[in-house]
Amino acid sequence: MITQNKILKLKTCSRQIKSCILILFSCLSVLLSCFSLSAQQLNYTLNRDYLYGYDNYFNNKEEKFQTFVKPYRYADINQVKDSTIAFPLFKDAYGRYLPVIKTKDKKKKKIEIDVSPLITSTFGYQATSPSRFTSDLAIGGNIMGSIGNKFSFNLKALAGRATFNSYTDSIINATHIIPGIGYAYRANNDSVNRAYSYQYLTGYLSYSPNKIFNFQVGQDKQFWGDGYRSLFLSDVSAPYPYFKITTNVWKFNYVNLYTIMKDATNPSGLKKDWSTKYASFHYLGINVSKRINIGLFESVVWQGTDNNRYRGYDINYMNPILFFRPTEYSLGSSDNALIGLSYKIKIFKKQQLYGQLLVDDFALKEALQHNGNWQNKEALQMGFKSFDVFKINRLNFQTEFNSARPYTYSHGSVQQNYGQLNQPLAHPLGANFMESATFLNYRYKRIFIEAKCIYAVYGADSTGKDYGKNIFISYVNRLSDYGNHIAQGIRTNLITTSLRGAYILDSRMNFKIEAGVSYRVEQTSTYTKQTPYIFVGIKTDLGNLYNDF
Repeated sequence: MITQNKILKLKTCSRQIKSCILILFSCLSVLLSCFSLSAQQLNYTLNRDYLYGYDNYFNNKEEKFQTFVKPYRYADINQVKDSTIAFPLFKDAYGRYLPVIKTKDKKKKKIEIDVSPLITSTFGYQATSPSRFTSDLAIGGNIMGSIGNKFSFNLKALAGRATFNSYTDSIINATHIIPGIGYAYRANNDSVNRAYSYQYLTGYLSYSPNKIFNFQVGQDKQFWGDGYRSLFLSDVSAPYPYFKITTNVWKFNYVNLYTIMKDATNPSGLKKDWSTKYASFHYLGINVSKRINIGLFESVVWQGTDNNRYRGYDINYMNPILFFRPTEYSLGSSDNALIGLSYKIKIFKKQQLYGQLLVDDFALKEALQHNGNWQNKEALQMGFKSFDVFKINRLNFQTEFNSARPYTYSHGSVQQNYGQLNQPLAHPLGANFMESATFLNYRYKRIFIEAKCIYAVYGADSTGKDYGKNIFISYVNRLSDYGNHIAQGIRTNLITTSLRGAYILDSRMNFKIEAGVSYRVEQTSTYTKQTPYIFVGIKTDLGNLYNDF
C-alpha cells in the first residue's frame, strides 16, 4: 500500500530529478551562449523547424538578405532584430533566462572552445504485418570554437545502431546506405529485423576576412533553395568534403562550391569498390528589386577516372567565374553538366512565391514538336509560403509542386550520375515523377507542431527495363528515344501523411523531445502497401532526415 509519506517522497524525488536535468542543460547552455555573438562564422542548423521564423522575418520587402543558399551563418541571423523569431533561450532551475556572455576587450582576439554531447534515443512501432519495433540509439560529441570574429570551426561525430521500418529497411538493404547518414554496417543476421551500425561525421573551418567574403572547407551538407525540396542541391544525401567561397557585394550573392563525392553503385556495396567523383557548383543570386530575387545555377559532375586514366580534379572547372556548358563543349567533354534558374517573389508582407527550373539537357527542335524526346530532361518547382496565417503569430502554411522528366540527373556513365553514396543530390525520388507537398505548422514558445501531406506519382522501373526514374543506372539502356513522359513505366501513387510535435529543450543545441505518427501508402495497379508508424524520442537534431519518398 502506498502511504502519503511515500507519495511525498516520490514528488520530492521527481522535483530533484527535474532540477538536476534543468541544471545540466543550463550549464551546457551557458557554455554555448558565448557563441551567440562571438562565433559569427559558424553555420546555423539546416533543420526546417528552426528556420521558419527567419524565413518570416526575411520576407519583409526591406530585408535584403538572400535566403536561397543554406546553411546560414550566425553572422547573418544575428542581424535579426526581432527576439521572438527563434525559440526562446533555455531557463535555469530558478526560472531565469540565461544571460549572453559578451567579450569585454573587443580588440583582443579571444579564443573560445566548447564541447557538448550529441544524443539520439528514439523508438517507433510499425503496425502493419509483419509488425516491428524500431529504434535509433546513438551518442557523440560536438566541438566548436572561434578565434575572434573572423575564424570559427566545428566538428560533430556520432556513432549509433538502429533498426528501421520496412520501407526504409528495404532501401538500406538494396543500397547499403542509410539515407542521409552514410554507410550501413550490418549489425546482426536477422533477415526480418535487421540492425545497422553507422557513423556520422561532419566538420568545417570557416573564415571571413571581411564582410564580402567567406571561405569554408570541411565535410557537411548543403541546401540550395527556398522550398521543402531542392531541384538544384539538397541535403538528402550523406555529407561530403567541400570547399566553398561565398561573395556578397551590393545586390549580388555569388557562391562557388567544389566537392569530392563517392559513387557506390557497384553491386558489392563494399567501400573498397566505391569510385571517386567530383562536382563543382556555381550560384549567382540577384536582388532585382525589394520584392524580387532571381538566381542562376550551374553544376558539373565528372568521374575520377576516364578511359583507363586517373583524371582527378579537373582544373578547368575550378575557375570561379566561368560557365560550365561552354567549357564542357570546348574540352570535348561528356561530363554531366546542368543549369538552372530560380526565383522568389515577396508578393505581400506575409506571402511569397518561389520556384526552380533545372535543365539537364535540352533539344529545342524536339521540344517544339512535343514528341517526348528523351534528351529533353528538365525539372520544375513552383511553391507558395504564407506566414502568420489568419493573423495568428507563427502559424505557417507552405505548398509546392515538383516534377522531373524521365532520365533527368542520370548519365551515360554511371559514375557521373547526380548523386552521392546512392542518394540523389537533388530530389529523393530521383526522376520521372510529379509531387505535391503541403505543410501547416505552428510554434508556441518551445512547442512546435507540424502536419504534412505529400502526394507523388512516379513511374517505377520493371525488371530489365529503364523507364527513367533510377538516376543510378546509365540512360544508354533507355527503352525509346521518343514518346517519353512523366510517370511512364509502372505508374505508382505514393501518399505520405504525418503529424509531428516537438518540445525544444535547448535551441542552441538543437536538443528536443519529439513524437509523431505517419501513414504511408504506396499503390500500383497490382498491389497496395500501407505503413502506419508511430515514434517518440529525445535527440540532438543534426539536420533534416527524409522518409517521405
